[in-house]
Amino acid sequence: MNNLFNGLIALPLLAVGFGYLEIKSGSWEALMPLDNAILFSTNIGLGLLMVYLSLRFKKESRGLTVYDNIQDKMDGYYRLASFYYWSVFGLSVMSAVLLYLFAHPSYAVLYAFILFWMSIFRPTLKNIADLFGLQDEEKMKFMNKEPLN
Repeated sequence: MNNLFNGLIALPLLAVGFGYLEIKSGSWEALMPLDNAILFSTNIGLGLLMVYLSLRFKKESRGLTVYDNIQDKMDGYYRLASFYYWSVFGLSVMSAVLLYLFAHPSYAVLYAFILFWMSIFRPTLKNIADLFGLQDEEKMKFMNKEPLN
């Protein structure tokens, strides 16, 4: 899961970084004219969609505590997290495309916002153990990657 997370962050990061530098140096011109309505609606709309997806992922992840078996919890988490990370990847690619189309640095800021939100839901062992409600010895075994009974 961690490799998927890191890979989906890295791909758009290169495009956004390159586009931002080209725009700031003045060597990239917009492919389409930009008016304030488009700028405002795309930035706010994609930002709100990111927040919605994140909060929904968090809410549905909390529902995994109903499973007794850790394997069932992990399977459910993998499905939820995969959908979430691929959705966020789509939003990241959209912000990169908008950056290239309109040559406006606010889309790089939007991408930075997406990265920030994505980092909150990073798949670490501690986050997953807390999400599953693991306690004491069971949590220590999980954190040390030992088999759970």
